[in-house]
Amino acid sequence: MFCAVRLELELPFASSLKDKRQTLRSMKDRLRRKNVSVVESDHHDLWQRATVELALAAVSRGAAVEKREEIRRQLLNYEELVILDWREEFVKL
Repeated sequence: MFCAVRLELELPFASSLKDKRQTLRSMKDRLRRKNVSVVESDHHDLWQRATVELALAAVSRGAAVEKREEIRRQLLNYEELVILDWREEFVKL
């Protein structure tokens, strides 16, 4: 089972592209420690906006949902970003 998540983020405290990159790098590093693939896919040139896509694999839908919820809780604790939109899709192979 795979879960793909597309996030639209606002980074209200970023005052430059460098600030944005630093915040996103920190977020990506933390998620990758949990075996989640992460990529910034849009809004590369905007300071306070980002589109990030996540992918994770699990042995069952229940395990994928549990891991997705763990990721959601972690992202909601980030003071540096606001989740504007969260879209997810589960794919069974």
